[in-house]
Amino acid sequence: MTLKITKGIASIGKRLVSVFLVLVVSLMLLTSPAVAATITTLNDENFRTEVLESNKPVAVILVSAVFLQDGNATLKQLQAKAEKFFGSNYKIAVGVVEENPYAYSETIVPRVFPPPSTVSIYKNGNFAGGRGAFFMNPNDPTQAFERAKSEFESSVS
Repeated sequence: MTLKITKGIASIGKRLVSVFLVLVVSLMLLTSPAVAATITTLNDENFRTEVLESNKPVAVILVSAVFLQDGNATLKQLQAKAEKFFGSNYKIAVGVVEENPYAYSETIVPRVFPPPSTVSIYKNGNFAGGRGAFFMNPNDPTQAFERAKSEFESSVS
C-alpha cells in the first residue's frame, strides 16, 4: 500500500516539475530580447552611436526635468509606454532635456523654459518627419507617439 502511495506522489511530483519547466520556458520566450524593443537611456555621449548611427528608426523621447521633479511620471514609466507602443521595429532613446543639450539642440522645437517634453523620430542619422518634434504630455504620451509614428511612416512611404 505504501509503495503505491509513494509511486503516486512521485508521479505527481514529475508532472509538477514538467509544468513548472514549461512555465519557465514560456516566460523566457515572452521576454526575449528578440521580441522586445531596444531601449537606451540617452545622454550626450551616446547620442551619436545610439541615434545618429542606428540602423533602425529611433524614437527620441526627451522629458523636462521640471516635469520629473513634480513626480508625475518617471523615465522608466515612459520607456515602458514607448516600448509597448513602438514595439521592436523602433529603437527607443529616452532622456532628460536638461541633461542632453546636444540632443535638445538637434530637436526642432521652440526654445522656451522650462523646455517641453517631446518625441521625435530619427532614421539613418537624420531627423525624420519634417514638421519637428511633437510636444508630449509625459503622463499620457500616446497621442504624441501616434502623431510622430504616423508622420514618420507617411514620410517614408
